[in-house]
Amino acid sequence: MEIMETPLIPVRMVNEYVYCPRLAYLMWVQQEWADSDATVEGRYHHRNVDRSPKERLNEEDRLIHARSITLSSKGLGIIAKLDLVEGDGEERATPVEYKRGKRPHVTKGAYEPEQVQLCAQGLLLEEQGYKSEQGEIWFHGSRERVTISFDTYLRGQTHAAITGLRALAEGGVIPEPLENSPKCNGCSLAGICLPDEIYHLLHGDAQPPRPLSVARDYAMPLYVQAYHAKVRKSGERLCVEVDDQKTRSVPIGEVSQLVLMGNIYVTTPCMGHLMQRGIPISWHSYGGWFYGHTQGVGHKNVELRTAQYGASFDEKRCIEIAQRLVFTKILNCRTLLRRNHRDKAAVKPLLKELKRAAKQATRCHDLQQLLGIEGNAAAIYFRAFDGMLKTTGENAPEFHFEKRNRRPPKDPVN
Repeated sequence: MEIMETPLIPVRMVNEYVYCPRLAYLMWVQQEWADSDATVEGRYHHRNVDRSPKERLNEEDRLIHARSITLSSKGLGIIAKLDLVEGDGEERATPVEYKRGKRPHVTKGAYEPEQVQLCAQGLLLEEQGYKSEQGEIWFHGSRERVTISFDTYLRGQTHAAITGLRALAEGGVIPEPLENSPKCNGCSLAGICLPDEIYHLLHGDAQPPRPLSVARDYAMPLYVQAYHAKVRKSGERLCVEVDDQKTRSVPIGEVSQLVLMGNIYVTTPCMGHLMQRGIPISWHSYGGWFYGHTQGVGHKNVELRTAQYGASFDEKRCIEIAQRLVFTKILNCRTLLRRNHRDKAAVKPLLKELKRAAKQATRCHDLQQLLGIEGNAAAIYFRAFDGMLKTTGENAPEFHFEKRNRRPPKDPVN
């Protein structure tokens, strides 16, 4: 019988555990991630030390500088990619950690999570036979170095954090969120963690959750349908070429998906970069028939996938989820009609019908019957669809809708 080894803990996750155990669980166990301005800026400041490993000798003080060094230890159960290591090449080695912000005015010049992360790197160097009694943190914002001594207390805190994170992961239960903590305001995973909402549901606190500020996504699909076109990546832009002549160039950050119609060529570097950025490529025939998708590994949260598959075999939960989806869809249709229809008096009876259909969806306990309610509500909505569109001019199309049709559609609505 093969025994699986316990995975090594990334030292970065030990930092997150000291900062917030729930955050460490989301990032390491559930593989959740979301970018923010701070994380993007941090990657930019790390661009030099994140390059391929390199070593050089400073002739003035005879110090060896080695960057982007990966070390691991089965005894400690951790692994780390050290930004920079300075030493004499024989006995002494000092880890240097790069941080994007300014030096905080606190005791020892750094917060506890950063101290623990640096100390864990020092422990890894000692496992390799070096003496590492202190480390340094370089703050890019204030361009200062802070020296952290690896004393007995900090070493104890580091070992306790490693043990605590491993026990948390093996337990398989996500910790409760922090209560009304200022740490949540700047956390990139706040929209995934939902600390206020979860805490409110668990404890029934009378204080309502703080409102979330959701950024608008201005990305749009990019359609390419020119015969024998080529799509390649140039810096941070997608370039479309036809007969080796560039016809269009758009920023990658403004593309939500790349849709290819017909015989279109995409370069390998371009395809790989889009998969890394989570931007799918949709392949179609020239006539629009769908072939398939090309996308990256996607979501890695195994616990979430297990719960979703479990729910899919639970008929009661399936009906509950379907009820909510249909209920919300009908109410959204009703809202669109109420806000945008030109004839407010004529649409009133339809609004009442949609409201009644939404209530029926919440009381329905049969999936087939629920599909019927949804279809009836859709028919009511599209019956008044043309009243929400402005038509001006003699040659303006008429947006009347009677029934669904396709291949080819027989009216503008379809």
